[in-house]
Amino acid sequence: MNYMSAKSGINNILGSPIGIPTVGMGLGSSMYHAIKQTPNVEMPSIPVPGDGLPRAINFLADYGGCSWYRCMAPNLMLNLYNKAVIMESTTMILDERFYSGVKAVKIQRQATPIQKEFVKLLKNYSNKYGFKLIYEIDDIVFREDIPDYNRNKDAFVPDEIRNSIVDILEMTDEITVTCDFMADYFKSKTKNKNVTVIPNYLLKWWFDRYYNLGDMVKKFEKNKKKPIISIFASGTHVDVANRVNQKDDFEAVVQAIVRTRKDYQWQFYGSYPLPLKPFIDNGDIKYVPWVDLAEFPEAMAKSGTQLAFAALQKNNFNFAKSNIKLIEGGALGIPVVCPDMVTYKDAILKYNTGDEFIDQVKYALKDQTRYADLVKKSRAIADNYWLEDSQNLMKHHEAYFTPYKSQNRKYLSEIPYNL
Repeated sequence: MNYMSAKSGINNILGSPIGIPTVGMGLGSSMYHAIKQTPNVEMPSIPVPGDGLPRAINFLADYGGCSWYRCMAPNLMLNLYNKAVIMESTTMILDERFYSGVKAVKIQRQATPIQKEFVKLLKNYSNKYGFKLIYEIDDIVFREDIPDYNRNKDAFVPDEIRNSIVDILEMTDEITVTCDFMADYFKSKTKNKNVTVIPNYLLKWWFDRYYNLGDMVKKFEKNKKKPIISIFASGTHVDVANRVNQKDDFEAVVQAIVRTRKDYQWQFYGSYPLPLKPFIDNGDIKYVPWVDLAEFPEAMAKSGTQLAFAALQKNNFNFAKSNIKLIEGGALGIPVVCPDMVTYKDAILKYNTGDEFIDQVKYALKDQTRYADLVKKSRAIADNYWLEDSQNLMKHHEAYFTPYKSQNRKYLSEIPYNL
């Protein structure tokens, strides 16, 4: 069934308008409507949950970290703080009555020809009902700049996918991205110049409970003879299919890790570069399978880590990434050694080569005084990235509900792309 015939079928079945309710769901909502429709019954003077708040719909591409940081967590907090009523779906909703009264529709990383047809439908509804259409993206999706070692590249190689992405981007009113480099990049790739930067932010009640300076210092002393150094990263950084002879994001550091495997406890969470497999098999290096997203901060905190690190090649794909590994570690008080590139321009510890990488490790772990200072400084960086802070959360609100270049944008006004 194509999307138009599905739309027609839904219209024939449904007999009354649907849409995001104007009041809270559940028993309270049912009682409200029952009283409202009963003659001679005085309405109670009780605030109606969600009444009068702007409403939005978010079509998700995944339920992983990308969607969590960019969509689900911000939506959750906007709902919980009573700033908006936002619902999410991974299913195309075709009936136009669903969109009546909606102020914004956000689509995350839609790319296929069928998804383009859905966006065309949304664009028509947008023109009719006046809602804003937003495209959310946190990674480069154009094949020419996706590294060959990235295992997800094949999904974005076909011409029809690339063309669909461009068409979708140019149908939307605004594109939201994670960093300045990505904003410039997408402006160069499409005719749509309405690109807004909203950094990735951490949900405070998800991460904050684990930070304790005293505990970090105790772990440092406990593991002083052989410190624990960890990376928490997905398999997209690894040349799992050996397409480029292991010249992946770990290329600069992998031999340095092998050389120092007796000096440090190297831990790899979620993935590892394939040249390390013999040392993982013999126990010299530790590999820990990925955990569920809900348990991620706890897994980091319980890893015993003294230092974390990020590993990225210098290419457009990685320049467009957020500083998420820096702030995840910093939120727990874990100093992070980062590649010296625009992605991690705010990092304290930076490297270009494998030797520089180990030099930074030695510097950070020299003594307790220096280490404690780095723990505090790392946490201070992360303290700028709590989602619940109004100056951060309201950036998402403004992107949903105020036009690009609007003078009403208070929290996004400091970003040059909105001037």
